[in-house]
Amino acid sequence: MRPTRLDHTDTLELPVTGDGPFNALHTFWKPSHYLTGLEAHTETRSWRTFRVDDLVAGVRLRAKGRTVIADVYTDGDYKPAHREHLTRRLTTSYGLDENLAEFTELAAGVPQMRDVLRDLSGMRQSCPEDYFEIAVIALLQNVTIHRTTQMSRNLLVHHGRLVHFDGITLRAWFTPTEIARVAPETLKEQDRLGFRAKSLPHYAAFFREHTTEDLQAADDLGEAVQQIKGVGPYTAAVIASHASRDPAAFGIDVWNRKILARRLLDADDAAPEAVTRRLNQLFPGRAGTACLYFVEHEYLNAPVAPLLDPDGIDAWNEALENPTP
Repeated sequence: MRPTRLDHTDTLELPVTGDGPFNALHTFWKPSHYLTGLEAHTETRSWRTFRVDDLVAGVRLRAKGRTVIADVYTDGDYKPAHREHLTRRLTTSYGLDENLAEFTELAAGVPQMRDVLRDLSGMRQSCPEDYFEIAVIALLQNVTIHRTTQMSRNLLVHHGRLVHFDGITLRAWFTPTEIARVAPETLKEQDRLGFRAKSLPHYAAFFREHTTEDLQAADDLGEAVQQIKGVGPYTAAVIASHASRDPAAFGIDVWNRKILARRLLDADDAAPEAVTRRLNQLFPGRAGTACLYFVEHEYLNAPVAPLLDPDGIDAWNEALENPTP
């Protein structure tokens, strides 16, 4: 598949204004995140695609002290409104304006967090997806990593975009309008979504009608997204915790429940209520951030998608441009 070439159109310099330490590597790259082709990371550089209205943007990220330098590449007419949108999106996506000092101070007093802070201090939550994209990821989770990766790959290969910029090839998301044109039968048979094929069109319809601004203004985002047919409390909690960036919010699934049980209760597993209660006791108001730190530390020495060796970028590009069936 021949990728669309993006042209360099802007360079943004984004200051880290939020209090507390800043760890650029682990803010951009999370060891637990499965491979999607939407982003790539080396030890010093990260690349990521964004949909900005109908525009496809590719961004190369690097840090210079407490400033994030973002080189922007696009496929169309890049306007001041797009620049403003991307500036807000990147700042929010990587928590550059969020206060991490309070969590760091709290976590320093919890023995179970000692090694975690040593390795990850300054890591901020990363969520470059918009509300619709977060919801799709939540729909595909709560199964094995292999199954989630398979469904994500199918959707992005068949319905997303393939782009090339700054020497790297990446995939880009589809929009709610674009995926709404796809028949549920195709989602089930070609993309192998199973029962989720019936839910995805409802997601697309909801996010076509509800803008980001609408959802940001919602009194209770978790309750709002439960209007979508097929979205229950767990999926709503995942969407809300990522989209709202509430440091107290988190979703408990079978995988992070076991991680937290080992870390906090010295048990192989525990009831979700016990894990939640202990997490909130130790990290009042910051339990979501603590959950993130524990989970990412679990995968640190065996990441799901390891950092890319710069010498391996050509092989990376080949794998995306000529995927195996």
